[in-house]
Amino acid sequence: MSADARRVALPAGFARRDGELCCDGFPVTRAEARVRAAWPDAEAFYLYSAAQIAERVRRFQAAFAPLAAHVAFALKANALPWLLARLARLGVGADVVSRGEMLLAEQAGFPLSGCVVNGNGKTRAELEWAVEKAPHSVNVDSAEELEALAARARDRAAAVRVALRVNPAIVAPGHPYVATGSAEAKFGLPPEAALAALERSAEFAPVRVDGIHLHVGSQMLDPRPLEQALDFALRFRARAQERGAAIRLINLGGGFGVDYARGRDEFPLEDYARRWAQRVAGMELEWVLEPGRWLVAPAAVLVARVLWVKRQGARRVVVIGAGMNDLLRPALYAARHRIECVAPRPGPPEPAMVVGPVCESADVFDAEALLPPLLPGDLLVLRDVGAYGSAMASNYNGRGRLPEVAVEGGALRAVRAPESPQDLARGACDREL
Repeated sequence: MSADARRVALPAGFARRDGELCCDGFPVTRAEARVRAAWPDAEAFYLYSAAQIAERVRRFQAAFAPLAAHVAFALKANALPWLLARLARLGVGADVVSRGEMLLAEQAGFPLSGCVVNGNGKTRAELEWAVEKAPHSVNVDSAEELEALAARARDRAAAVRVALRVNPAIVAPGHPYVATGSAEAKFGLPPEAALAALERSAEFAPVRVDGIHLHVGSQMLDPRPLEQALDFALRFRARAQERGAAIRLINLGGGFGVDYARGRDEFPLEDYARRWAQRVAGMELEWVLEPGRWLVAPAAVLVARVLWVKRQGARRVVVIGAGMNDLLRPALYAARHRIECVAPRPGPPEPAMVVGPVCESADVFDAEALLPPLLPGDLLVLRDVGAYGSAMASNYNGRGRLPEVAVEGGALRAVRAPESPQDLARGACDREL
């Protein structure tokens, strides 16, 4: 079989050809060589698959097409401008939670009519943006916020559509930091308070209050909490109707999970969407979804050079060029990403503690990764880092953010330059205000 034939046979995303990991058919070793040629000090970088992004969007849109659901990508997952521009071209809307994300969404080409405004602590500037730009909808987190939004809308005689974020007291499995729908969560209104606001909806004109928003948590592989959220939404709608309040829009947020640790289990997207559509058939409702992680997490890897390999007694410790400041999820959520060799050396695999160079004991990516023999200069990848990877990066320990590159149409593109030590010093000031 020719090299071209093998390249065509590879699926979208990350797969091996002749034992070596490739991104959309482009060898990761070749990508690393080009990154090092452009930025000689780069010890790690993010690598994206444009084809995988397009394939994930296609699947999501097809699954929920029977519901005619409006899909708004959660920019908090990854606000890389290159990625946002591709999502906008694929017909996805934007879910924004800050003035910065609002600007990024506009610059990426998302139609304002497709933007969903979120957040439990909206600033005056963010409320004014919502009134001025007439987005798809605003998810309001409190009665006080609704009053403030209505006052600004009246001043401008601007129509704004609102969905009230309701706290359904649904406990989702997983890390408590990503559980957002429990009774203890900081988000949303209690059901009775939301019903009271809906009863007064006419008082908030020109704001149109005819929707509810639920988001019970993130990173769910089991659909049952999301099904509970749908049950709650439909019961809540019936209660609102009994009080003379009409609900026409239901936003069920996101939460669709990714199997980071094994890469085998998958959220049953198509089956979940099919059962949802059957459940609500004939109901005259508009639906909104806010996926983030599911669309983009599998579309990127973090490529890092091995810096050192040492022994601590019987334990092998592998120090790589990426740290917890580059990928925070393992330290913050105890998340475990699959770690692989780009071009494995021959020899039996053995456990390795894979760590970064940051001066923190939490800077551990995997305490027991099963890896073949390694030497300094070898390349490792951490899989499924397209969501909450570079988006959560910091400059801790004086470390600049990493370069980001993408394979698109068979070519390697630089989509974000790294930060140099000089970049970190820019913007410093010492002056009286």
